[in-house]
Amino acid sequence: MYKKLFIIMIFIQNYYYAQTHISGVVVDEYNKPIENVNIFIDGTLFGTSSDQKGVFAFEADSNNLSQFKIIFQKDGYDHGESEYKAKQNDLDLGKTTLYKSRTTGIEGINIIKGKRNGDGQLSALNPLDLILTPNSQGDVLAAVIKSYPGVQLNPNDGRLFVRGGDQTESAVMINNMLMSSPFGTAGPSIPARSRFSPMIFSGVSFATSGFSSEYGQALSSVLSLNTKSNDADKELELSVKSVGADVSMTNKINDNLTLMTKVEYLNLKPYRSVFPSRYHWNKDYNMAGGELAATYKIKNGYIKSYNRFDYTTFDYQRDDIAISNNMVNTVLYEGNIYSNQTINLNLDKVKFFSGIAYNFNKRNIAGIFSERDQSKVDNNMLHIKSQLSFTPIKNLSSTFGMEFINVHYFIDYADGNNIKNRLDRSIDNNIIAFFSENSYKFKKGFSLNAGIRQDYYSYTKDIKISPRIRGEYKSPNGIKYSLYYGHYYQSPRNGDLVFDFKSNLKSERAEQYGVNIYYEKNDRTIFVDAFKKKYSDLTKFVYAPNSRQPINFNNDGYGYAEGVDVFFYDKKTFNNFDYRISYTYLNSKRDYQNYPTEATPPFYSKHNFTVNTQFWLDAVNSMVGLSYLFSSGEPYTNPNSKDGFQNSRIKPYNSVNLNLTYLFSSKFYIHGSVSNIFNFKNIAGYNYGDLDSNGMRQEQMILPVSDRFYFLGVFYTIGGSRSTKDKVKDL
Repeated sequence: MYKKLFIIMIFIQNYYYAQTHISGVVVDEYNKPIENVNIFIDGTLFGTSSDQKGVFAFEADSNNLSQFKIIFQKDGYDHGESEYKAKQNDLDLGKTTLYKSRTTGIEGINIIKGKRNGDGQLSALNPLDLILTPNSQGDVLAAVIKSYPGVQLNPNDGRLFVRGGDQTESAVMINNMLMSSPFGTAGPSIPARSRFSPMIFSGVSFATSGFSSEYGQALSSVLSLNTKSNDADKELELSVKSVGADVSMTNKINDNLTLMTKVEYLNLKPYRSVFPSRYHWNKDYNMAGGELAATYKIKNGYIKSYNRFDYTTFDYQRDDIAISNNMVNTVLYEGNIYSNQTINLNLDKVKFFSGIAYNFNKRNIAGIFSERDQSKVDNNMLHIKSQLSFTPIKNLSSTFGMEFINVHYFIDYADGNNIKNRLDRSIDNNIIAFFSENSYKFKKGFSLNAGIRQDYYSYTKDIKISPRIRGEYKSPNGIKYSLYYGHYYQSPRNGDLVFDFKSNLKSERAEQYGVNIYYEKNDRTIFVDAFKKKYSDLTKFVYAPNSRQPINFNNDGYGYAEGVDVFFYDKKTFNNFDYRISYTYLNSKRDYQNYPTEATPPFYSKHNFTVNTQFWLDAVNSMVGLSYLFSSGEPYTNPNSKDGFQNSRIKPYNSVNLNLTYLFSSKFYIHGSVSNIFNFKNIAGYNYGDLDSNGMRQEQMILPVSDRFYFLGVFYTIGGSRSTKDKVKDL
């Protein structure tokens, strides 16, 4: 008996002590330690994160590991991986170097909460890409629109239109939490700008196909931004621009707490005095804003906070014969507050994420639909979300979560020209969702990701279930082949729900499927995605006679979008020169809103093509960027022709844009850009007025605010250990 007991004790001892102690240090290309790198054994939850000195150590059970791969991940860096054989003693990995993300790879890795979503879904831009993309003027979403396939070039609008979807079909996330008002409000023919300051964020990820069941309220795409972690240096950045000025500061308070703040002011009046626009400005575009971001490191994780406020005003006169033969005065006052708090924990065998976000938006605007209309709109949102991730068995990763979204929308609208055009009403819509995502890695390069999501919409009183699946095969030569399929739902737009007095509307639906190929090697990337979307249950209505009030709401709308996205990135062929090319072919039609029949919507064209180049000139310490944007003609309705609804086309959009960044010193540089350097006469569309003496409608071209835009900025950094040259050359 004692012999048996002794054998059992030895067996237990060997089992519990069959551990491998893994340790090492992580540094960047400048041999500086990197904090908060997520290090884990692929297909398991064994792992840890690096401390402020880049050092890490953890234990792994070697009983079930004969050979394993260790993954190194951090926002803004290329991920690293190495394979090892299991050992029942110490495994010192020594020094591991991670490089700043240099590619704008369409594949990307969505490193949120330290996990990987399916490859091939998301693409990434780093902060300097957002500044240096020609004609983006540091606008986060403008850089995305001008860089990647699947996004419609719509310069007179500025918002996201993705793969046949309208501007309501794209969700914007900050630290994995929803932001309901990511764009500033703009008037007719005034493109909207996003609210974000690029240098606060470590990068941008953009999903257009087969995205996870974690994300709802988006029929077409998800754009994710992540604030920087607490590995930043103490530095102060000052900038004076042709359109305003800003001051930002990063301060590492202690080993655990980092604060990032920014105050900015934009005023286009001085700019317009030198470069006039087509409109008369009573008060030019003004925006004052501020941001505060914080990262606090705690045991086994970190807490992040992101907060922003901004206030925008403008007052201008425009000529719009569709509304009036007189000048129309458009006025806007808008206030926006966004606050976002999240916590990430990497526990023994479980990863936990939770967050809360609130978006307050209030705007007063006049002169949109008539020269005497006025509207007051409140659009507020609360988002609460929690989820757990774990590995129940080897090679299987599972995530379970839930979220709650409350939307409060109020509108007070009055039209002095027509007393029938009057509305004073509010709605509250609660969305409760549960989701699950499971990813399994098979042998020989195969993997499968399957998820399901259930949403309950309180205002429309319906429950929707969304299955989503993605399969992938990585061939021995490194080519990745992916198939995806999924259902996506979102609530009808608030502006429709508030007019739906009979509560007829239900949620809208899109079914997506497609196949893509991804290949990356030697600083070259190729991505091709063939896709199709089927829309159903889209909102339909008609206008009441002699009124702009929509009535007879239903979900009889439908549509489709099919096409091909192509992306090519090359940094290898030419020294100090890289370029990225994107192309989208799109065939899309829909019958929704007040459309009389199925037609191609006015915000889409069949062909979109962009080329972005960057060239580092070492001899003169400068970066030169050149881009070309092309969009084939968008459809419109010409009442003077017999072509019918949406069957006429405006001429194609063309723009060649140039920028130059010159470094005076390691901390001081200037950046200038010029859009449309060849002065193409682009047209956004047409307005039509009353009948003339020949029985034809008066026609008026809708032109951009100006044909060309000039930007000049002076940037100076105080403190920080890295030079501007190093930052720019990281691109």
